[in-house]
Amino acid sequence: MKNIPLSRSLAEFIKFGIVGAINTAIHIAVLYILVEYFSVYYILASFLAFLVAVTHSFILNTLWTFKKNIRQETAFRYSKFFAISAIAAIINLSLLYLITEFLGIWYIASQLIATAFSLLINYIGNKLWTYK
Repeated sequence: MKNIPLSRSLAEFIKFGIVGAINTAIHIAVLYILVEYFSVYYILASFLAFLVAVTHSFILNTLWTFKKNIRQETAFRYSKFFAISAIAAIINLSLLYLITEFLGIWYIASQLIATAFSLLINYIGNKLWTYK
């Protein structure tokens, strides 16, 4: 891995966090709509919301955070991005279930807590593998 100035890495991490916040809002909105209006089980609803948010996240992170050409290696890069996101999603869904079922916390609050844990996994994995 080549040396990247700390300020550039910090800027990327902040941008990644902003994109993550936007996608968390998308995820929460889709999750809430599916559960409250369509009676979808919250774990399945969260997984479906993940699928919507991950594609949006890929586009924003490619173009804005890591400043890559969206047309170059898109399928390959997206598959790597999706793999990292899927690992984070498994951890996220596990935490969502544990926090909701065993701590009795509302599923939306549980989702937000679980999302905070997946931020670092996503950033480090994508920084070192997807966008290196």
